[in-house]
Formats: sequence, C-alpha cells, structure tokens
Amino acid sequence: MEQGTDTAERLALGALCEELRALRRECAAQPEEKRLLLARIEAAARERRPILALLGELLGTSGADAVRGLGAGLPGTGSGRADEESFSCPDGACERITLTVPAGPIPRCLLTDLPMISR
Repeated sequence: MEQGTDTAERLALGALCEELRALRRECAAQPEEKRLLLARIEAAARERRPILALLGELLGTSGADAVRGLGAGLPGTGSGRADEESFSCPDGACERITLTVPAGPIPRCLLTDLPMISR
C-alpha cells in the first residue's frame, strides 16, 4: 500500500471508529443493503483491510470524500424533510413503483413478499 493511501485509510479508520455508533443508528433505519454494507465495512476494518472505497459506497461519495462525509451521516438522514419515498420491484421483474410516506414501513412485493427497493 502506498504511503498516501495508507494515511487515507488510517484517517478513514479513525473517522469510522468515531462515528460508528451514529452510523449504526442511521443504518438500522435504512434498507437491508445499507445495513449489510456497514457490516462489510466493520468486518474489513476489524481485519485491517481497506475501507475507504466501501465507505464511499455507503455515503454516496468518492473514496477521497468519504472521511469528510462521515460526520455528515448517511445521505438523506440529515436535516430536512422528504415528502415521499419511492420503491420499486425487488428483482426488477416489473415496473411497479410505490410511493410511501417518509420513514414509513418499506412496502413488500405482493407476489414474493420481498421488500421493495428504495429508488
């Protein structure tokens, strides 16, 4: 690992440790995809593998901006208020889109009973 990459990863690990409780709380209210991604990040961090790219994926940023983004929380979980959320077919087999109230229950596919995917 290059020196600059090593430094960036160390900064990312420190920021993750500092923000982990808040990230866990935020991810607990997110779709399973986000919860699983956070679990992957935690496992990689415990094993001291690179986490910067995974953090970027979780936060919707580039790896370079992930450390700065940690303090701001997950996209869509900060201040402000959404007026609706939309969900689509869990496996993309149809074009169904369901609108729900913000932070309401995640709708499920009536055929498969799988949770629909946030759009």
